[in-house]
Amino acid sequence: MQGFSLLEVAVVIGVLGLLAIAMTSAFDNVQQLRSRKAAIADAESARNALRAFALRNKRLPCPDTSPHGDAGREPGSGGCPSSVDVGWLPYESIGLALPVRAARLRYGVNRSVAGFDPVAPVPAASDGLDLEGTGGFGAALTALATKPAGTGAPYYIALSATDPTITCAGAGLVNPAFVLVAPVADSDGDGSVHAGFDAPNLGFATGVDKCVASPARPASMGYDDVVVAESSNALLGWFLASTR
Repeated sequence: MQGFSLLEVAVVIGVLGLLAIAMTSAFDNVQQLRSRKAAIADAESARNALRAFALRNKRLPCPDTSPHGDAGREPGSGGCPSSVDVGWLPYESIGLALPVRAARLRYGVNRSVAGFDPVAPVPAASDGLDLEGTGGFGAALTALATKPAGTGAPYYIALSATDPTITCAGAGLVNPAFVLVAPVADSDGDGSVHAGFDAPNLGFATGVDKCVASPARPASMGYDDVVVAESSNALLGWFLASTR
């Protein structure tokens, strides 16, 4: 009986190899999609937890300033230093379980208006105890909503939603009341100590910059972070509606 020639065997092996590569690539894509969906869910869960915290405490929490977010809480009993506006999400303080380092969210809060700090609001003397928070927290959000945007607080460039080459320079600055960045994978290949964060969010993760990508920026080969931002106006409207 005539067997298979070496050429035929080579062709079969080559086809099987191509099929294996295609299947591996498809599996990787599915895993990447699942990871990004999980990051989106984590970021939205954190947004809701921050809102709930604000409703209970009539303020936003102070960022966790530990190097990798291992503390999981706001800074100690000495209060939140006025210079601290970027750090890690204080998971335990807002009622969430502390995840592994690679899944932790970076958190920034707008504290750029002197005398109207949403982390440490001070109600007017005429407001008494200000049990509903409208005189302190509400006034702080109102002041933030009317302040011109700038780079002195966490910000993003709205134009980067459609042009990934725009990072942290240009027109269209937006200062949200708070912003969250969830890492997925090292898509840009930077490989830093916080490798899950892609540019332009890497500086925000390492504490050297206050700029993040626009929340509307689509995922690409070199970028898969999830950014969630809450404007001062939106947070104020929700807060006032929830306290009535």
